[in-house]
Amino acid sequence: MKLLGTPVLLEQPIQPLVITFDSQAQQNEIEQIDLHLSIKFNEQWLPLMGGRIKFGIKSGELKLKLENGELPYESRQLIGSIELILPEEKPKPEKSNEQQRQEVSWSNLLPSLNGSKAGVRGFGTPTRRTEKLGATTCQITTTAFEENPTWIFEEDMGEPVLKGNIENIKLATLNVKVPTRVEATFEVSKRDVHLTDAQGLWPPDISRNKRAVLERLIVLRVLEPKLKPYLSRQELHYG
Repeated sequence: MKLLGTPVLLEQPIQPLVITFDSQAQQNEIEQIDLHLSIKFNEQWLPLMGGRIKFGIKSGELKLKLENGELPYESRQLIGSIELILPEEKPKPEKSNEQQRQEVSWSNLLPSLNGSKAGVRGFGTPTRRTEKLGATTCQITTTAFEENPTWIFEEDMGEPVLKGNIENIKLATLNVKVPTRVEATFEVSKRDVHLTDAQGLWPPDISRNKRAVLERLIVLRVLEPKLKPYLSRQELHYG
């Protein structure tokens, strides 16, 4: 998670020149800061007892704790349904001429060894299976509190977990009095965590009920302590 604050440049109307010596009044003048949010959701593998588990989150809460600042409800931009963005795939490196010549020679040799071209389908140019990561849609709601607002992120299309990124989207406009501090935390509970895969931990013919019990124990005793008190935290200071 990354939270960026940018001061808002307001066009000031031309006013008559007034000389004042009240420095405290100047310090208490209300200013504004635009808050932009970037956050990444993905699954993650974790080694466990000679095997491993893959997990993600299906919901979570972004909480802001403000000092000398307020976030009016009408200033909040990140509300509603949003499609998460997948990072761009890196282009595959081109094969060298030597690798191409080796593939051609193997594709020519294997049919003669097997007696027919049909028996060697796929051997001449081996394919590598890749796991495609599909982006999900996130439903975002917010509380009405102005001093310590909260945004709730939830998977919106029935997928097991959230996958994809939010990249530098305007969260809200903050009214501040200098100096201001903003503490942002992204928090999840055990009900937000979901196991999506497991390897080497139980036999393949295990019953659904036993597997469900083991998954709940893993979430409660292994994953939840790693995610407390928060999944991510950041502070902003202004003035």
